[in-house]
Amino acid sequence: MYQASPPGAREAGLLYAATPRVQPLAGQTQRAIVHEFHLQNRNRVQRSETRARAILRRPSTTNAMLMRLRLALPLLTSLLSGALLALPSWADTTVRSLDQARGAIESTDARRMYDSQMSGAPQPDGLGVALPDGFTREFLVQQLAPGQDPKRLVLAGAKPWGQRPGAFVAIVCLAATPERAERLVKYGGGECSEVSNDADSTSVWLGVFGTTAGGAPQLLARTDGPVKTPTDWRGTNIDLPVDLDTQDANAPQQAMPSEWKRFDLAAYKIAPGAVAFGVRAGWNEGYSGGGASFEALYLFHIDGPTLRVVFARPMSFVKSIAGDWHKDGTRDHDMSDASNILLVLPEKTDGYFDLQLRQQGAKWRQTLKWSAAKRGYW
Repeated sequence: MYQASPPGAREAGLLYAATPRVQPLAGQTQRAIVHEFHLQNRNRVQRSETRARAILRRPSTTNAMLMRLRLALPLLTSLLSGALLALPSWADTTVRSLDQARGAIESTDARRMYDSQMSGAPQPDGLGVALPDGFTREFLVQQLAPGQDPKRLVLAGAKPWGQRPGAFVAIVCLAATPERAERLVKYGGGECSEVSNDADSTSVWLGVFGTTAGGAPQLLARTDGPVKTPTDWRGTNIDLPVDLDTQDANAPQQAMPSEWKRFDLAAYKIAPGAVAFGVRAGWNEGYSGGGASFEALYLFHIDGPTLRVVFARPMSFVKSIAGDWHKDGTRDHDMSDASNILLVLPEKTDGYFDLQLRQQGAKWRQTLKWSAAKRGYW
């Protein structure tokens, strides 16, 4: 809920820039409320002020309107400043130099993401590129993405699924064209990245195979095409990637990841006798003197011969924003991070266990229930 816009704001298109009436929700900490406030208002205010100043420069702007805008801009600034002074900043820690940044990261998952970006060290084989016996790259393309050109293949992987003895989870990542695949393998390290909704994007197919002693792998289920389910950022405590954070306020908070990173084969028992497996996906952003990494969890559930996405939510982020320079050549960095865990609750909805996201080290939580109509936790 928002307070009425100040005088002159309506003419400048500033209807969403007023200070929100922050009303704590049950189970939320003050920190989570501050984070939600920042997400909803920081970029709206910046865009609104830019729009208003552009109007001030228009020759056609009337004197009356100019007066209203000049009154509105200081009021908007004071409203926002007052709200930010009343509540602590979302930035967790400010450190004096980059070598202190890692020590300011609070959660294990966020620290792992930071290390993967900063160390340059080889990463674990999270998608099973070192294929198990009985699997080949050509076989996986044929089985998971039938009819697709194998020359488009960027990555193929398979791993044993411990929650289902004798089963393997598998993935293939295809570029839009053979030429693009060749470039990604040569210059991109063979990672499954640059995933988007664009026609020239990389896409992934997944499946589950069963095996018997001495027998060839048998396909049990696969996605009915490339995965197109976006990550759902509604109501999250995780910072948004910049493309989502700066889009129109009424646009859906959904985005396809830019990278598929690793299998998550924890025991996600979503129903009696039904275990889902996970895949971690992510985004990376670079800023002037800083950057951010985000990670989401996708859960896949076997539904007859079809492998369905039933859950796609952000799980963690780490962000480093460079600040003031010091005389010794070091520079301040504002460090912020958060990570969630996913719990399976004993309560059920339509035969499926409820799921709950909980922030590590804080009280924020979000409970998700199965939707029979949508066949997932949406």
